Amino acid sequence: MATSWRDSRVLVGKLLHQTHEAGLHTPIICVGRPSPGDPDILQVPPNGPPVVLGAGLEPGLVESLVSLVAAEIKDIESIVTHCGGIPRIPEPPLNYAIAFGRRLPMEQRLALARIDGQAVTRNRFESVSQLFVDGVGLLEAYDDAMVSSTAAGAHPSIPTLRQLTVRWPGFADGVRMLHRLGLLSDEEIEIGSARLQVKEVTEALLSRRSPNDDGDQVVLDIAIEDRQGRVGRWTCILRSELQERGISSMAIATAVPVAAAVECVTRQQLRGPIHPGKAALADVAAMALEQLRRSRIAVLAERATGLLETSTILGAGHAKTKDTTRGERTSKPGTADLPQGAGILSSGFAGSP
Repeated sequence: MATSWRDSRVLVGKLLHQTHEAGLHTPIICVGRPSPGDPDILQVPPNGPPVVLGAGLEPGLVESLVSLVAAEIKDIESIVTHCGGIPRIPEPPLNYAIAFGRRLPMEQRLALARIDGQAVTRNRFESVSQLFVDGVGLLEAYDDAMVSSTAAGAHPSIPTLRQLTVRWPGFADGVRMLHRLGLLSDEEIEIGSARLQVKEVTEALLSRRSPNDDGDQVVLDIAIEDRQGRVGRWTCILRSELQERGISSMAIATAVPVAAAVECVTRQQLRGPIHPGKAALADVAAMALEQLRRSRIAVLAERATGLLETSTILGAGHAKTKDTTRGERTSKPGTADLPQGAGILSSGFAGSP
């Protein structure tokens, strides 16, 4: 279900009922995040068909990466992740364009985090911080992506666990201004013979259904600190090689983890509801990253430092080369087969604005 939980929940319920009644073990893989306390989740029978509740990029791949790091590195004090799909070049007025999905991510809702062992609730688009990523530039970040099951029970031995979304600077301020002006309200207005919600008109005016000719990119960043104060960081930039064919970086970064989740769920013969962050899906990240590294559908530019530099998951476990221009360690381009005519970009952090 490559859409929001709100759009797919009814269909998921019908499929779940039909497959359970028929005694089938057909996995149902959802990209969208369930709302906290959604009653539909409670109706998933524990011994029924496996239903993965969040298996795309975020939630999905990010939670799997956290599980992998937590399994390999002991005594972690904090893990902070940053993830986001953004245009390669900022596009006014929000410095954002839709590369995957149908709605601008502007809904005003509560965001979750775990800090010093305590669950924390914040307003989305508040507490904006900055993140500098080599090869991309200065980005803004805010607590946004953590699902309730992750905040409540995933990796309880790690006191601080946060998942932040990244955008180009100005996005959060722009969205907050739209909310203050009432331009994202549910109020209906008449336009000709139609009655539309104000937010629908605003989204239609601001939405671009595809990035400009420069395309989009996905930024993944994991920062950790252990209880001895030692730190580590792994950063990955994913850029689609099939942009000219209409396949965005966001689409690839969402679809590959979905395929990995299907394989993992089927191979492990899992049943019932499976939330992001569960240990049973920890190998989704390793499988997805390996597929991306070996494929020519995208270019990964990766760098690992500190505690993560020697990690077999994110660091030394895959081929690396030296970028003599910038002195950075980056993944080698993949060698998998690709349809004729699709070019290969050089690996590394080159070509950023």
